[in-house]
Amino acid sequence: MTFDALVPAGGGATRLGGRDKATLRVGGVSLLDRALLAVSAAEQVIVVGPIRPVSGVAVTWARESPPGGGPAAALVAGLAEASAATVVVLAVDYPFVDRDVVAALLDAAGDHDGAALVDGDQRFHYVVGAYKTAALRRAVESVGRGRGASMREVFTRLDIVEVRNERAALDVDDPDDLDRARRRAGDRE
Repeated sequence: MTFDALVPAGGGATRLGGRDKATLRVGGVSLLDRALLAVSAAEQVIVVGPIRPVSGVAVTWARESPPGGGPAAALVAGLAEASAATVVVLAVDYPFVDRDVVAALLDAAGDHDGAALVDGDQRFHYVVGAYKTAALRRAVESVGRGRGASMREVFTRLDIVEVRNERAALDVDDPDDLDRARRRAGDRE
């Protein structure tokens, strides 16, 4: 299946003291490069955030308005660049999403508007999913093009199926999450 990938990577990382999440390393690889590897089969990879060095994948850069405006604003910016019928959204702070997880999301989406990652506590991680581009655009438009909207507001307007994967759902939001991710990746830092 052909798809475009949208990688939101412009957050302020306030719970990490403002450190740039995309450049944090887990398993010796930056979070941005880990995300790009996971979506490397995409026709087009759109990274929403400041331009940074990347390895091995051609990237289209986009910027949300205002810069740092949050995940819904990142969706708007990324969707403006997307051309495939399906878009995989993969926020930069999910170090254990790999090509197999992306393939599972694409397979699960089927005839639905999309499929999203769900963790062991039954929480949806909407920023890790495969979605029909047109349906996602309609959902974003219906909440005012993402201005001030929460991700839940956008995604609850869609018919989404679950893909459960507790390991892949580990996201890096604070120093404890980063330590946990590094331990799982076998880092000795």
